[in-house]
Amino acid sequence: MNIWVLSGCSSGLGRCWTDSIIRDRGEPVIGITRSDNAARAMLEEYKDLFVPCIADVRDSFTLSEKLHQAVKEVGKPTRVVTAAGFAQFGTLEDLSSEQIREQFKTNVEGTLNVIRPLIPMMREGEASRILLVSSMSGVACWPLLGAYQISKYAIEAIADTLRLELQDFGIQVGCIEPGPHKTGWATTYARRQETRSEYNKQDLVSRSSCGYTINDPAASLPFFWKMFDSSVMPKRMATSPEFVDFAIKEAQEKIKDWRSAHVD
Repeated sequence: MNIWVLSGCSSGLGRCWTDSIIRDRGEPVIGITRSDNAARAMLEEYKDLFVPCIADVRDSFTLSEKLHQAVKEVGKPTRVVTAAGFAQFGTLEDLSSEQIREQFKTNVEGTLNVIRPLIPMMREGEASRILLVSSMSGVACWPLLGAYQISKYAIEAIADTLRLELQDFGIQVGCIEPGPHKTGWATTYARRQETRSEYNKQDLVSRSSCGYTINDPAASLPFFWKMFDSSVMPKRMATSPEFVDFAIKEAQEKIKDWRSAHVD
């Protein structure tokens, strides 16, 4: 039986995945959330299979302490999923350095703050896996999402680096790139900075919408479980077929650019 650690467990895709792990697989989840109310509600719903870890992923010291306490209660984890994060909207000119730092503190530093205390424990286990949650915004860019996109490009680099560094320990690392889902990502949980008058705000907003199908969070489950059920963990996986077609086209354009710029 696997023991899971999942950040961002109380909302969005993280909640969907936590629910599936517990209901479909009957495996325990150490769920990281900042919300006492959410933790109590999930504990009531999932009983002994949910072990709350009430902490802010930005606070590395407190998070590490509480993760170690939870591990003492339920056992050493073999599965880690880093789903905590938020989107900051605004042009890179309009966003302050502090706003960009806040994006990084949660999305990038928060991801590492979850993983680092658990690596020593996972070395001692067998067939351990880490899934980092990137985004299609970690592969391609749209206006008004610069801070978020920079943070998700960083997640891609973290996944690729960890994969190389942990391969001798048998810890597999994958990266999932969700497309649009009905999670409140762009509404309830997003932060927005007003765009200055020099920009054509309506045009930027229009171009920032990818136009892809917005799926229910449950549509991500086949991709999520393929990450963990495949004999070899996929390095990366996007959940939107529309985006995959777009990403392949973008990659082909980059190859053309590199080749055309090559100097013998």
